Amino acid sequence: MTLLLAAALAAVGSDAPGQQDRAARHADAQDPAGGPVTAQRKQKLQDEQRELRARVAQLKKRLAEAQAAHSEASDALAESETAISAANRRLRELAQARRQVETQIGALQHRQQTTRSRQGAHELAVGQMIRTQFNLQNRQPWQELLDGSAPGGAARDRMYVDRVIHEELRQIGDLRQRHDELVQLESQSRERKAELATIATEEKASRAQLLKQQAARKATLARLSQQIVAQRRSVAALEQDEARLSSLIDQISRLLAEQAHRRPPPHPGSGSAASRGEAPNLAAFSELRGKMELPVDGQLSARFGASRRDEDGQPQTGAPTWKGLFLRAPAGAEVHAVAAGRVVFADWLRGFGNLMILDHGNGLLSVYGNNETLLHGIGDVVQAREVIASVGSTGGSQDSGLYFELRYQGKPFDPLAWVGPR
Repeated sequence: MTLLLAAALAAVGSDAPGQQDRAARHADAQDPAGGPVTAQRKQKLQDEQRELRARVAQLKKRLAEAQAAHSEASDALAESETAISAANRRLRELAQARRQVETQIGALQHRQQTTRSRQGAHELAVGQMIRTQFNLQNRQPWQELLDGSAPGGAARDRMYVDRVIHEELRQIGDLRQRHDELVQLESQSRERKAELATIATEEKASRAQLLKQQAARKATLARLSQQIVAQRRSVAALEQDEARLSSLIDQISRLLAEQAHRRPPPHPGSGSAASRGEAPNLAAFSELRGKMELPVDGQLSARFGASRRDEDGQPQTGAPTWKGLFLRAPAGAEVHAVAAGRVVFADWLRGFGNLMILDHGNGLLSVYGNNETLLHGIGDVVQAREVIASVGSTGGSQDSGLYFELRYQGKPFDPLAWVGPR
């Protein structure tokens, strides 16, 4: 299977057969049967994530220094677009936390109601039995004769009632033992409601921050619209953006290769790649050929290898061709991971706005640009079709939509060759 993928990617400059075989063997070594993740393995993964974050932070610092030497109009959007992404992500997290707390409150209230109802029913039954017992105890022998009851019937009734009352009293004792539980449930319910109020307050503050940053972005766009349009038309700017992304991916790829080289082969039973917090292997990704779904439901407006066009639809002479796809979609639409993987970059990058890169193992990366909101951070493991971002027009993009690339060993290849029937 890995060789099939290597052959499919030969058009984008895959390495020599010996190197492909080594990649295939490495891929096979990373796909053992399922099993638990050991504490030592978890610590190793945490160390790798810390190293990845630190190295990417260094890359971002170098990129920022390089960009400072040649500022562009769209850079003025970086602060507000990054803040909008953070505010939206926080609002999403708060909404999820609020739903969880509301579910907990509902469950607590149900348990409280059930406990009170059962206790009340038992107390009512005991009360009726006590009244019956009182009537039987005060029943005179001559009343049995008048009623035609068998001799000794009243005594048997009293014995039966005594037993029933004893059982009911025992159950009431059990329920009263639950009184402490009921008090505890009420206390937990109050705590959850207080937590809910705190979440509501934080949501309000986050929305206010979001509105503030959206207004700042709108003002920046209005002030620099002409410069941003000129920047989009600049062939030099497009080439620099492309080179910047390629450089970032090359450096991340080298770091991932270093980590993979240091990582010992997993023992049998150590779990799948996903359960170990790693990206899937080459063979697993190759199974997506002809089945992959695009990351967002939108209109395909730019294809891999196509010439770039300006706002008037005219070809941009000398501009680099598209290295991925651009999918027009409404702002806020959900962006899905095309395959399981690990987040290796999640930040603003000139020319691509809020950008996320996923590592799928063995040099396979997927790239998602111009997002409004990034919903995961570096080191997060995501599953196939999991929502990872929301559509936007960050980085000076003319249209709301998603820029999407697939790369193998740093080289871009056509995602449509892997997409299933649409």
